Amino acid sequence: MKKAVFIDCGDTLVDESTQIFDDEGNVIDVKFFDGAKELLCRLKSKGYIVVLVADGRVKSFENIFNKIGFLNEFDGFVVSEKVGALKPDRKMFEAAFNLLPEDIRNKENIVMVGNNLKRDIKGANNFGITSVWLNLSPRYFHEFEEGDWQPDYEIHSPLELMDLLENTLS
Repeated sequence: MKKAVFIDCGDTLVDESTQIFDDEGNVIDVKFFDGAKELLCRLKSKGYIVVLVADGRVKSFENIFNKIGFLNEFDGFVVSEKVGALKPDRKMFEAAFNLLPEDIRNKENIVMVGNNLKRDIKGANNFGITSVWLNLSPRYFHEFEEGDWQPDYEIHSPLELMDLLENTLS
């Protein structure tokens, strides 16, 4: 059965502290974490449906992913500016879910990967999908302040996700 990976961007795939902005406030350059591009390519080569689920501006994400030639590789692109809501709002996760092919629209087939317990993990948990916390960045929350902030799984680098998907969640 095919699986879908909903994935955040900032401090999940890219190091937010390295962002460079243009005069309109759009990200025009950023440093990807080691293994981030390889993760995206491996997910696609293994047949996973990959949907970006991120807070920010559409133009910023277009700039970021054009930089590595991956923009058109996403199966879905859910950005808060377009949806009109920020994670953990259910609208973000519903928008991503609705982009999935009918044959995998089962919450058991979806994993959300993100760095922010309050936004990514809480949103995934409340939507009823598997949550994976990428505990890599020193920013944001590192304590489970509320029950719905507890991730199903924790990883410490982008490429650890492949091992988790292939050996634990398969």
